[in-house]
Amino acid sequence: MDETFNSPRPELMTRIRAFKTQVQDFQQTTDQLPNPIQPSIERSLSTILTQLEAILNPQAAPLFIATHASEDHWSALSHCLPFGIFSCDVQGRCIYTNPRCEEILGHPLEESLGDRWINYVHPDDRDRVVPAWIEDAKAGRSRTDQFRIITSDGEIRWLYTRTAPMFSAAGELVGHTGTIEDITSQKMAEEQIKSSLLEKEALLKEIHHRVKNNLQIISSLIYLQAQRIDDPDVRQIFKDSQSRISSMALVHDSLYRSQDFARVNLSEYVQTLTSSLFHTYRIRSDTVNLVVNVDPGVIVSLEKAIPCGLILNELMTNALKHGFIGEETGEVAVTLQNQSSQVCLIVENGGKNLPESFELQKIRSMGLRLVNALVDQLNGKVIVETAQKTRFKVMFDCA
Repeated sequence: MDETFNSPRPELMTRIRAFKTQVQDFQQTTDQLPNPIQPSIERSLSTILTQLEAILNPQAAPLFIATHASEDHWSALSHCLPFGIFSCDVQGRCIYTNPRCEEILGHPLEESLGDRWINYVHPDDRDRVVPAWIEDAKAGRSRTDQFRIITSDGEIRWLYTRTAPMFSAAGELVGHTGTIEDITSQKMAEEQIKSSLLEKEALLKEIHHRVKNNLQIISSLIYLQAQRIDDPDVRQIFKDSQSRISSMALVHDSLYRSQDFARVNLSEYVQTLTSSLFHTYRIRSDTVNLVVNVDPGVIVSLEKAIPCGLILNELMTNALKHGFIGEETGEVAVTLQNQSSQVCLIVENGGKNLPESFELQKIRSMGLRLVNALVDQLNGKVIVETAQKTRFKVMFDCA
């Protein structure tokens, strides 16, 4: 065995035992020392006692060497880690920090010990962070948190902390150890993203608003031009064009009023458009009854909402213009269903039926040819029934 641990003379052994007793007695009073120096004194006393025990009990020498080697390794490791490390007692008071903590907190290490770290927590976060931390520390619970601190030069930093309880060999709670990470850059990036999203939303909202206004201006110009036309057939062409433009403007108006600028609530849109068409064609409710049944929350993209709106416009226009002539009465029913991953739009009327030989692909009507083209654009399909009522059923994928 190394001569460092050879048994000293008996009189020296007695003096060592007495000194050990004095150190142990003094160790019981360290809680009366100022917080900044208390942890350092306690660690020094612990090291002295370990060394004295190694002298009094030579068999413990290898353990002493291994313990100090482990402590040296841990000390070197904690100095080079990219995040802060700290330890707290059972009451939640800080008793150890590594140098990286000083860099993150922006305060000297000795000022971070005890309860002083509480003073660094941002006033707006303090009432939330401190009581929760003390409660979890006393209860021996792990904890993660994010909060702001103020450095000595007034800089505000965001921290992410993780802590875990430490227990003695007997299972008794002896404190907590944890890590601190500076996430200020991450928080700033998040704020920039939020700011960019708000700017994007504002821009999209303004775009939809301007498109809607421009379409409404075009619609009004067409209406004014139609009023100067004597030929009823030509005037109807203008009126149909005006109706199509209005249906597109209504999509942009829906987007302008919603919180989602990429998708349209088709359920609300269908209800609004059908009512608008009845008003446009001045249909009396005592002659033609409008029945609208929609599944709530049918959502589609802008790319699908506009063709779908135009299809509904053409089918409704066709039903109102050709299904009820003169004083004929009846019903126009519009149904919107969300069937699994597909949207199903049904327009039927109880007025004048189409001939049984009707084929959509061979029709020369501008409106129905447009329906056929728009259904192809949606990669959907249309089914026409002419048995008891004229019934158009259009189906296409939601996504």
